[in-house]
Amino acid sequence: PEINQALEIVERSAYSDGDLYAYEDYLLEVMTQRNAMSNERAEGRAEGRAEGRAEGRAEGRAEGRAEGRAEGERQKSVAIARNLKLMGLSIDQIATATQLSPDEISKI
Repeated sequence: PEINQALEIVERSAYSDGDLYAYEDYLLEVMTQRNAMSNERAEGRAEGRAEGRAEGRAEGRAEGRAEGRAEGERQKSVAIARNLKLMGLSIDQIATATQLSPDEISKI
């Protein structure tokens, strides 16, 4: 660290006052741009996370609706099978009408 500090002092002594001010302004501009780029990346990551969460929620809702519909259809098939069974239809006929398996129908 001491050697690096000494090299920096030697480099600075090679500049005139005007050159030194211009160089420091340049370094300040570079640091400002790096900071801005870093902030943009952080904002981009935050936006990406927000978009990912929104997409995940939408997919979750869609899957939930699909599962709910499938369960509702199954419950309706079971109710129809129960009614057909009470009417005296055979298990094979009920299975054909409701698309339930004969084992499922016999458990009703």
